[in-house]
Amino acid sequence: MNIDQLLYQYIIDHTADITDKWFSLRCQLKGELYSADHLSEEMKKLLTEQHTFTNITIASAFLEDQTEFQENMTKWAQTVAKNRVEQDVQVHEVVEAISNSRISFWDAVVAFIKENQDIVTNEDADRWNRIVNQSFDKLIIEFSEQYQKFMLMRLTSQQELISELGCPVISIADGIGILPLIGSIDTKRAQVILETVPVRCIERKITSLVVDLSGVPIVDTMVAQQLYNLSKTLVLLGVKAVFSGIRPDVAQTSIQLGLDFSEYETYGTLKQALENMGVRCIVEELEENK
Repeated sequence: MNIDQLLYQYIIDHTADITDKWFSLRCQLKGELYSADHLSEEMKKLLTEQHTFTNITIASAFLEDQTEFQENMTKWAQTVAKNRVEQDVQVHEVVEAISNSRISFWDAVVAFIKENQDIVTNEDADRWNRIVNQSFDKLIIEFSEQYQKFMLMRLTSQQELISELGCPVISIADGIGILPLIGSIDTKRAQVILETVPVRCIERKITSLVVDLSGVPIVDTMVAQQLYNLSKTLVLLGVKAVFSGIRPDVAQTSIQLGLDFSEYETYGTLKQALENMGVRCIVEELEENK
């Protein structure tokens, strides 16, 4: 067993001590996860397992075959990045914690050098210093890339949820659905409605859709045009478009634009639209069940 392998085994044998030293440095860190005075047993166990893997990963860089280091680094970065994104830990907090890992790890290397002064040369010490620093730098880079990937996935998922809530197509009876629009509609939201509503109608097998506008405070020329385009798209897909909650000002805006909504069924309220379609009003049903 050569000197590098001896150092590798020394780190593996003392990884618990290195992790304990890392925990003792937590008071220097920012952020609730790392600097908390009292960690739950579950969280302490998780951090211990992850930091143990940190030590093993860096130690594998001392081996001649770098395959293990590369595999460990990728696995470590993916695991830790996913966990930190889920826990809303900011990336700079993790980088600070990794810096402390570098300190506690190097202290272990120094201890090995002192215990084996008779066989460790200055060249060995210098080489290990470079290996440790370069390995931790690679670990930070890999973590940052994985963190960004998982964060983008999370943001995409949140954006999809926001889009879903912004234009919810709700099935209320066989083939009948409602699109209750609430709040202001800007250009971006109008485009999302135009792109997603027809798809959701097909997915939910809706043949008649009531578009309720009673919760929309302002319908300008752009919104009116997009709603008209939506109705035309739905017709082409075999979906009957019915409008409710159209106020007088909205009707006037549509007429001024030359948008002819007369070919569509329009109702003053959602209740009227549903009753005309043979759907018992949900509000009345709830009142009867009180």
